[in-house]
Amino acid sequence: MDIVFPNEQQEMPALLYTVHSKQEYLQQLFRQAIHRATLLERDTLASFTYTLPIYSALHVYKTFLSLHLEERLYWEQPAEHKAFVGAEIAQVIETHGADRFHEAAECWSTLQANAIVANMDLESANNGLRLLGGFAFDPERPGTELWKGFGDGLLILPHLLYALHEGHATLSLNVLVKASDSEEHLTQTSMRQLLQIEQALQHLAPDETEEETTAVDTFSMQDLMPAEAWKTLIDKAVRMIQHNDYQKIVLARGVQVTHNEQHFDIAESLHRLRKSYPGAYVFAFQRGDCTFIGATPERLLQAKDGRVQTMALAGSAPRGATPEEDTQLGIELVHSAKNIEEHAIVVNMVREALERHSEKVWVAAAPQLLRLKNIQHLETPIIGQLSQGDSALEVIKDLHPTPAVGGFPREAALETIRAIEGLDRGWYAGPVGWLDASGNGEFAVALRSALVEKEHATLFAGCGIVADSQPESEYAESCLKLKVMLRGLGIEE
Repeated sequence: MDIVFPNEQQEMPALLYTVHSKQEYLQQLFRQAIHRATLLERDTLASFTYTLPIYSALHVYKTFLSLHLEERLYWEQPAEHKAFVGAEIAQVIETHGADRFHEAAECWSTLQANAIVANMDLESANNGLRLLGGFAFDPERPGTELWKGFGDGLLILPHLLYALHEGHATLSLNVLVKASDSEEHLTQTSMRQLLQIEQALQHLAPDETEEETTAVDTFSMQDLMPAEAWKTLIDKAVRMIQHNDYQKIVLARGVQVTHNEQHFDIAESLHRLRKSYPGAYVFAFQRGDCTFIGATPERLLQAKDGRVQTMALAGSAPRGATPEEDTQLGIELVHSAKNIEEHAIVVNMVREALERHSEKVWVAAAPQLLRLKNIQHLETPIIGQLSQGDSALEVIKDLHPTPAVGGFPREAALETIRAIEGLDRGWYAGPVGWLDASGNGEFAVALRSALVEKEHATLFAGCGIVADSQPESEYAESCLKLKVMLRGLGIEE
């Protein structure tokens, strides 16, 4: 076994162990972690990873659920066969205010610096040092009880992490070890938990995770702001744009849905979302009784081997009932002056943000259509080669919020959103995703989402407002966007 000591100091040489069982790996790992914690007089992170048979992400999520493992985290790109499913907490990075991305990057670097990492499968590049979580849309807007536990920035290192990535499936165990801990107790406790998970994964039949789900029959739904009042806000924003206060603003609305018979089933909702939107990012982040869940089409940033990829996504139209109608709606979207203007604003801002952190930036010559189940968007891919020393989180700081979810100019639009929107967005339209120890990661913009607490769900949708926006059509567009999560919750309209 190769036990890695990042930032190795001379008095603690790296060791190479040739052993054959998980128990021996764990014993050696915890022995070294206790030794390091004693020398440094601080807790030390021990991380252990080994290969599993490949299971679907939903299968693993349901297994964690069946074992009553809390603080469950879910991130999946179904079409790309990439997923991370976490449970329980080894360490939390909480940040606040305008410096939250920089603080998160520093905390992550510190946490890794003294970690001891054991990978039982040397052929796999995966290891357990991977954060999952997200950031609020606007840390300057006072939060409400609706988003308790989520905060301005929250990145979680799971105690247990299943990874399906690059053709490998692994299970990782992360433990914060104290100098006073017992090697024998840590090993026995960890072995019991890993064995329990392996048995539960085998016991839960794969077809049980793919069964058809039933729709919610009895529910009530209420706008957080009456429809006419929201349309009035749109009209007010248009007048401010025409007076050159800003060029574009995104205004969101919320809808509360109540299941009249039982709690919403997060696993069933994940099943519906991943089946209906395989090309999207499907996510669920649990904090206590609340889960933020969604399926978003918009990548904010992907970082891999020093290169960052992002997109400008703005401008929307419905899908057609027939192939001919669908094609025509796509043609109209591509040639819509209103949507082209909205899209160009986003492209320019994203390019400028990447240029501040990149040696070179590539922008696609023209937008393309991104077609989803019930909506289509204008999309322009953008790629940057990161400058040495820059991190994905620093890039996100400059990218977020893009004009697609905030407006342009950014600060003028954000000030107006705070003043008139009347909605606690929380993590809606904020960055959500993952980050690993190598600086690789992926964050999406949390659109098409809902905050679910037991039998209640708050759904969010926003619209980009420019000079020629019409309140009625913007309201209709917001209703179209809300359908993604309404269907995800099993509410058929």
